[in-house]
Amino acid sequence: MDQKSIYIIEQSIKLFAKKGFSSTSVQEIAKECGISKGAFYLHFKTKDALLFEIFNYYYNRIQTKIEEIQNLDVDARTKFTKQLQVTFEELADHREFIIMQIREQAIPFNENIDGFLKQMRLNSYLFYKKHLLNIYGSHVEETIWEVSFLLQGIFKGYMDLIIIEGADLNFEVLSKAVLRRTDFIIEGFEQSGDQPVINDEFIQKIIPEALEGHGKDLLLSKLQEIRADDDQEVQDTVAVLLEEMNRESPRTAILKGMLTNLEKNKHYEGFVSEVRSFYQL
Repeated sequence: MDQKSIYIIEQSIKLFAKKGFSSTSVQEIAKECGISKGAFYLHFKTKDALLFEIFNYYYNRIQTKIEEIQNLDVDARTKFTKQLQVTFEELADHREFIIMQIREQAIPFNENIDGFLKQMRLNSYLFYKKHLLNIYGSHVEETIWEVSFLLQGIFKGYMDLIIIEGADLNFEVLSKAVLRRTDFIIEGFEQSGDQPVINDEFIQKIIPEALEGHGKDLLLSKLQEIRADDDQEVQDTVAVLLEEMNRESPRTAILKGMLTNLEKNKHYEGFVSEVRSFYQL
């Protein structure tokens, strides 16, 4: 995404947080950015399209920080704790904008938004599951889905306090506490022998794409669609990605390099985020 588009997004976020989405006109956004209304439409076709790009902007901003932490030479528990912390921080930093969304229910229902939100939920499920397996090991696989959803519930509970109630919390302390609560859940399953309600069979019925094979198949299918792009560089990049993702053990360096090439085209930024989330790059 070019710098002018990012500038328009950042100024729009401030206006939406202050006035609300429905009460802010394109003309006001253009004036705030020091551009003409016509120039605005060179970057975003509609105000709804701008809102969609704002969601993408937020998601990619958080993902970038999460990926930076993923590359640190620290243990899995420390990585995940730091990733929880930056997520808390990013959401809290944009509290007013999130409140505006809740108050106005301003998210327009269309295919792009619906698909984006569905993919974000899937990415979230996979993010928690994979990191918890990295921390606790394969012996918790039987209960991992249930533990993941319980952890997400704990996270959301704290976020409600931060966003809606304006609670002032130390996010580093909070993130460590959240993971300790997860320790208690893991220990509870191990000590009681209780069986999870949410398991692979349950997930297969309601969100089959969350299971590893299905998720990979979905990404490969999308890659085949992208392959139809007229740009030769995109075609070459997709060919390498297809070959690498079909390997038994894809090479991280190759995936990262090809995804960096692909995200130069803003149309594929969302897909790049999906692949990075799936492979935890």
